[in-house]
Amino acid sequence: QAKQLAEDANASKTRFLAAASHDLLQPLNAARLFTSALMQNVTASDTQRTIGHIDNSLQAAEELLGTLLDISKLDAGALTPRRSHFALADIFRPLRAEFEVMADDRGLDLDVVPTQQWVDSDPQMLRRIVQNFLSNAIRYTQEGRVLLGCRRQGGRLLIEVWDSGPGIPESKLTEIFQEFRRLDQVSRHKESEKGLGLGLSIADRMSRVLDHPIKVRSWEGVGTVFSVSVPIVAAREITAAVQEPSGRRSGNKLAGTRIVCIDNETLILEGMTAMLSGWGCEVFTATSIGGAKSILRNMDGDPDAILADYHLDNEVTGLMALEALSERFAGAVPGIVITADRTEAVAEEIKRAGYQLLLKPVKPAALRALLTRTLQASRAKP
Repeated sequence: QAKQLAEDANASKTRFLAAASHDLLQPLNAARLFTSALMQNVTASDTQRTIGHIDNSLQAAEELLGTLLDISKLDAGALTPRRSHFALADIFRPLRAEFEVMADDRGLDLDVVPTQQWVDSDPQMLRRIVQNFLSNAIRYTQEGRVLLGCRRQGGRLLIEVWDSGPGIPESKLTEIFQEFRRLDQVSRHKESEKGLGLGLSIADRMSRVLDHPIKVRSWEGVGTVFSVSVPIVAAREITAAVQEPSGRRSGNKLAGTRIVCIDNETLILEGMTAMLSGWGCEVFTATSIGGAKSILRNMDGDPDAILADYHLDNEVTGLMALEALSERFAGAVPGIVITADRTEAVAEEIKRAGYQLLLKPVKPAALRALLTRTLQASRAKP
């Protein structure tokens, strides 16, 4: 009975944190959209630096909420793997888009080695593990490069993140996986860049749930390599390449595109409009299905894409909105569902419906990469 009471308490705590995180992430999302729009329109270096500090602080708050929710789920045993066979490229590609801007800002080279290997794992959990490796590598590397790649090791694949950072003393290698442990080297970083000391602890817990061993090797003054070992599955043909040409983004591929945004929060819509307009998009906003239908009635032709928040008013979802609007299109219009709801049920529902998922708070680089990729795929269809 005592065990059941403890499990019920853990489940209740997880539900509370999930609900609280959703509500708290909404204003954070709007704030980061506005800072991104400001950064595009400001040229003074002092002002850009101030905006950068604000965005770093918002990002730290966002990461804290996500981390607390993950820890709560792990403690409650509510984070269970959903294993599948998938191309590792499907993880490497979005991670590259997410971290290359951060690496550029720090003057680092981020190299992602293309791979055509397929693995057996939970794609979301594996991505989170590698994401933590990359985040730490970029945070603690002052100059040089960070590399993400993989190599075969028997019937398994070793996914590795190398950096040219200061290295970790051998006596500290086991401590870094403990909660709230940060090494002395963080004192050389700006306060807003310091981690919470939770990322590697979560990565370690997730690796145990997946039975994917984690290892770390480090050489003081030279660098560090973190690795996670995953099972390989039979090779399959992968049509999408992991890595675009090494040159940075060539031209603005979003200029002139017409984007419809649906969200019940007007502040979110204002922030999204400011950011997308800065990318050259023509933006139309609505707070409901009715509002979106009104926009489409007055639009000449179909929009290029629709961004819809998952939780709208009166138990209406973004998926319902996309379904209702699709009846009015002459052709297929791609949709991206944006949500702060991190549950597997919502992710699976969006995937089944054939739409893309993007989690709040929206990271501008991640949205831009996903939107560009989605539009390119849509235009390539006959």
